[in-house]
Amino acid sequence: MSRGPRLHQVSFRAGLRWLPTSAELLFQAPAGMIGIAALWLLLTMVAMLIPVLGQLLLVLFTPLLTAGVLAAFDLIRQGRIPGPLTLFSGWSDAQRRVGLILLGSFSLAGSMLAAGVLVGWLSSQIDPAELEAIAASPEAMAQALVEANLGAGLIMAALLFSLVLAALFFAIPLVLFGQQSALVSLLASLRAVLLNWLAFIGFGLAVIAMAIGLGVILALMMAVLGLALGQAGMVMIQLLILVVTMLVQVLMAGAQYVAFCQVFGWRPGSGGDSDDAGSERDDQLVA
Repeated sequence: MSRGPRLHQVSFRAGLRWLPTSAELLFQAPAGMIGIAALWLLLTMVAMLIPVLGQLLLVLFTPLLTAGVLAAFDLIRQGRIPGPLTLFSGWSDAQRRVGLILLGSFSLAGSMLAAGVLVGWLSSQIDPAELEAIAASPEAMAQALVEANLGAGLIMAALLFSLVLAALFFAIPLVLFGQQSALVSLLASLRAVLLNWLAFIGFGLAVIAMAIGLGVILALMMAVLGLALGQAGMVMIQLLILVVTMLVQVLMAGAQYVAFCQVFGWRPGSGGDSDDAGSERDDQLVA
């Protein structure tokens, strides 16, 4: 991608296939991907043990870790098996490392801005002194939120957060594989998402279907484990939820990789100069 990112417009049907294709790639090297998911889960749990700072660091370094998962899927497409340390492959090159950390800073700032918009709107609906008084009581907070008019605030915060996610979606692989700067990657990603809005509707439907299916399966397993094992079953349920959450995160990163291959014509070892062989035949190259 030395000549700069080139965009393809892909179809609704292509977006529907991003998640299943990610699962197919994952099952080509299940042991390696489970190792990567386990290491990512361990790092997440360690970070969550550190109050406030750990969560901020987790957001800051998530693009670096996501880049490692994308690199793992790229290795699978080359017929190779990634190891757990592939998770840190985005750290090895100084240019990529700086770009990915800048993306993490953008993610952190954007998330805080979206939260600030929601809090600001909430403060206009509820007296700050009252809000501080009920902050320690989840029940009182829930009642206050029900009574408040949060519609416009929620919409503004959701739109802002959606823009942040859209800008980051392709920016991470553009920095990792395309060696683009953080700013160029963010702008190119936002343009690519807007151009391929129909494909993202398909992707969103696939994600919703997966969430419903996993929700039903987890609910049944939780009921069985809770009845059969009691307190021990509750512990197993919590561990199961953590594992499923991490595997879903890896699966979503795989869908991100598949989408990048189609939208930006990336093929392992091609430098991004030739179109992806698995992309849709009705795709259009956008100058």
